[in-house]
Amino acid sequence: MRLPTRQIPSVLPGIRGTLRAGRPTRALIPRLKEGDIAVIDHVDLDRSTALAIAAKGVIAVVNAQPMVSGRYPNRGPQTLADAGIEVIDRIGEAGQELLVDGRKARILDGEIFDGERLLTAGRALDQESLDKDLEDAKRGLSSHLDLFTHNSSELLKREEEVLLHGNGVPPLDTPLAGRPVVVVADHPDLDRLLGDLAGFLREQRPAIIAVGPAAKRLTKKQVRHAVVVLGPDTDSYPEPKVLTSAAEVVLAPGASASENATELLDRIGVQPKRFDSALAPEDAALLVAYAQHPSLVVGAGLSTTLTDFLEDQRPGLAGTYLTRLALGPTLIDASAVRAVRRKEPRSRRLVLPVLAAVTALAIGVPAGVWAADHDLTAIGGGIVNRADDGAAASPTSGESETKAAKDPQQSAEAQFVAEAGDTLLPGRLTGQKVAVVTLPGADQKTVAALTGKIKTAGGETTGVLDVRPNLLDPDRKQYVDSLATQLVKQLGRGDTKQATYQRMGQVIGETYAGTKPPTAFDQPAKTAAVALLTGDLVKAQGRPTGPAGLVLVVLGEDSEDTTAVEGLVEGLGATTKGLVVTAPAGSEDLETLRANDWPGWFASVDGIETTTGQIAAPLALARQRSQQGGDFGASGFGGLLKR
Repeated sequence: MRLPTRQIPSVLPGIRGTLRAGRPTRALIPRLKEGDIAVIDHVDLDRSTALAIAAKGVIAVVNAQPMVSGRYPNRGPQTLADAGIEVIDRIGEAGQELLVDGRKARILDGEIFDGERLLTAGRALDQESLDKDLEDAKRGLSSHLDLFTHNSSELLKREEEVLLHGNGVPPLDTPLAGRPVVVVADHPDLDRLLGDLAGFLREQRPAIIAVGPAAKRLTKKQVRHAVVVLGPDTDSYPEPKVLTSAAEVVLAPGASASENATELLDRIGVQPKRFDSALAPEDAALLVAYAQHPSLVVGAGLSTTLTDFLEDQRPGLAGTYLTRLALGPTLIDASAVRAVRRKEPRSRRLVLPVLAAVTALAIGVPAGVWAADHDLTAIGGGIVNRADDGAAASPTSGESETKAAKDPQQSAEAQFVAEAGDTLLPGRLTGQKVAVVTLPGADQKTVAALTGKIKTAGGETTGVLDVRPNLLDPDRKQYVDSLATQLVKQLGRGDTKQATYQRMGQVIGETYAGTKPPTAFDQPAKTAAVALLTGDLVKAQGRPTGPAGLVLVVLGEDSEDTTAVEGLVEGLGATTKGLVVTAPAGSEDLETLRANDWPGWFASVDGIETTTGQIAAPLALARQRSQQGGDFGASGFGGLLKR
């Protein structure tokens, strides 16, 4: 069936969008929308600001000033170019005044038009001219460094007691001694950085110090245990409920704190500790952490390189530099944590604690409590591998028979788990229909094992839907966006205001599942299914039997950028009765998904290459019908299961 398409007349060449203009750039960014043309007045655009602009989905950036002035090789223009955004600079202040906020405009070869009328023109920045500008800017770096060094020397004289001896740093009530600490500052790429830290946060349970608006990016649970460090600028403060939820609040620099800051905190009932120093709040937060003698300080969203320091336009860069010298080897950047985290096979080390979680899941006992009160080590060590019961003890996908034969204890543990599953599963999903959605790279043997366990639990799989790489390909995003918008309208459900992949997740959810799924596909769902299949966005294994109430998502290979995966999962979760996301142990994509502060519709199971994980998945699906949420599996239990 051919889908109706809307033809948009395109007579004049160029790209089109709505002009969004404003000063300063940081005030403009929240107003930007997908498809806009950002009009800025910003010399030497820095990478941090460029990332924030690119995240809004703009098609072009027009700058009244030069993108690269020659003072130093700033990275903002290259960031925009890498994101495929058209860049025009040097239109001048007069040109900027002609680009009225909200007006429709067309861009072609550095010229900005209103229809056929030329409004203004600048330089279209291509890769060749950008490379030349950056090369020339390297020559201006030496004078910038001279000033930077002089400022550092002067600041060290003024702040010697704080930087070298820790005098004046307020002691905290929150115990940090000997613990790892994560200092979180606001940054356009902070969501990715926190995603990189997801496993570290879960395993190490570090203390958290959030700087100003970064506190809004933390989950409710993290905020309750976090120390929040504020500067004197009240415009950057998180909302009062975040501040009152924090473990404690530090006001820095306390010596110059504005009366507005003090009055605001008094009004909401927060009594901050004061840090009397001229250092910026980010630097004060690092010193507050360091003064408590932590084992390690991890910085998320902080400046880490010389170019970062030069690009950052705020005052006090010398303090940033000196603070990092003061912390020395105690401080590492969040981006390094993922690379240095010790990778250990979880299957041997955690199979028995995982079994505790699975059993607790079945009977509704908090997993952390159940595991603490029932030491299963002796049980696992005492199991005998019976040769006459090979079927129960045989390894599933990812556990070869050769490996099991070489490791009798592991084979015995697998047998124990399999026998427990035979007792726990039957009847758990009786009368329930489950749609299975796999992402690229998902192991098909594991998928087959999971569908088998669903059937053992009494459930019916309505089909297996494989998400094709085309759906997640950034180069196909515009096509995915257009199709998702059209299908949401045809289905009569979903939200066209959602981002691209959230919308597509809603389409898949409304087509193959639903909060109140009918007994058979209706006509809109059939139309959507045909469009998804013919567009090579999904592939059905066999013929789906109809919509399902529950959805099991099986993750595959880890993504370089999880934006698409997160969007699909969020869209699916908003349109289904119950959702469980599963993955092999050590999946970084699953760690990122778990770090999101999603409602109870999101539950997850890792370790699905093991018998334990394959038993946990249908039990988690059954649990979603009455008590939603929870992370289970090789690393996901820890008091999250509740009655």
